[in-house]
Amino acid sequence: MLILYTKNVAKTRKIQVTLEDSQYEALAQIAARDGKKLAAVVRESVVQYCLGPEAKKAKRQALMALLTESAPPPEDYAAWERQYLDLRFGSETRHSTRKPRQGS
Repeated sequence: MLILYTKNVAKTRKIQVTLEDSQYEALAQIAARDGKKLAAVVRESVVQYCLGPEAKKAKRQALMALLTESAPPPEDYAAWERQYLDLRFGSETRHSTRKPRQGS
């Protein structure tokens, strides 16, 4: 029997970048120091300096949207909790938020 294992490989695209000699040498030194290929150093740099701040900005905007659109607290918390638990676990399930007493 032959079993093949595949890795999830992201689709990649090849680009060409023109660097000054000093830029190339500096990146090559970083790659050698870290034991990485030059292309890996460039990809990591793109993620860290270009894509990273954009991802943080998007997360910050999503968080602010959640924090600014708040719902009012329920008038009867116990009734709200029962309804929430019924919706989450089903109305046929018995649930209690109280902890059982020790030694009873």
